[in-house]
Amino acid sequence: MSPLKKIFYKTGSCFSMQFLQKISPVTTLFPYHHAVSNDELPHIHHLYPYKNISRFKEDIDILLKHNKPISANDLLQCLAENKPFPKKTFLLSFDDGFREVYDTVAPLLESKGVPAIFFINPAFIDNKELFFRCKTSLLIDYLLKNTYIDTIKEYRHHLNLPGSTATKIISELKEIKFNSTETVDELAQKINYSFDDFLKINRPFLTTDNLLSLKKRGFTIGAHSMNHPYYEQLELTEQLDQTVSSCNYVQQNTTMDKQFFSFPYTDENLPQKLFDELKKTGIDLLFGVQNQKEELNNKMVHRFNAERPVIKFDHQLKGILLMAAINKFAGSNKVKRL
Repeated sequence: MSPLKKIFYKTGSCFSMQFLQKISPVTTLFPYHHAVSNDELPHIHHLYPYKNISRFKEDIDILLKHNKPISANDLLQCLAENKPFPKKTFLLSFDDGFREVYDTVAPLLESKGVPAIFFINPAFIDNKELFFRCKTSLLIDYLLKNTYIDTIKEYRHHLNLPGSTATKIISELKEIKFNSTETVDELAQKINYSFDDFLKINRPFLTTDNLLSLKKRGFTIGAHSMNHPYYEQLELTEQLDQTVSSCNYVQQNTTMDKQFFSFPYTDENLPQKLFDELKKTGIDLLFGVQNQKEELNNKMVHRFNAERPVIKFDHQLKGILLMAAINKFAGSNKVKRL
């Protein structure tokens, strides 16, 4: 986290939660995660931080102290009745469909009576395929655990990074984009690392049975694109296909009667034309990641990343509320698309 952000959150923590809830335009908080685990997950560990079970429990308790949980259907009812979302509420969501959602998260939420949306990528369900960024994390993990000169040479040669340090190699691996996945697969072959074996042994993603169980237990299943591409790299027709096809998959395989979709990576810079086309589909509600900004004209709500172990969660919540208040005062609290 940048020094400027640290100062901002430190400043926000000086205010009371009650005061910030009063001045902020935010009614419903939308924190999102990917996984919760006490273990080092090699397919995630080198991509972004995630919280352990104890920290996650503390976060939920903080949310429950100041807000009431609501469901995705509660939001739809408000929209149908043209009513604002209820004040001092929250809705949790989890992206990518990792197994920890079923093994760890769902039981914890059930024990506290908290609903959630789990957004999944159909390509990864039943562990048929490994998300390409998970492959990147595994290659980084392998490099860090096998710092032999021959291993480093293979990485340098394949990535065209002569003389580079392991730190530089890792940085380059993290920059590989969706349309360059063959680079990752070829490097794995060079070092005799099997992604298929990792899938078979570790089973990192949810299964169809898991999805049906979660839905039966009252959780909402949503879509997160078919295989998690960068939407900015796709043509409009591909963006629409990724979105609609993944929503249809969820509806057909979980019997969900409503369709919810969260954009992979980010929704920033996506054109208004895409949202105009999506309005013609049966998707009920979209989810973005622009820190609680407003965009209901596009049937869209915006979440914030709650996976920041370096900052106390109550400080983060206060920062989110304060920023929304500042944005409203400055006239920049609504998302504008070209």
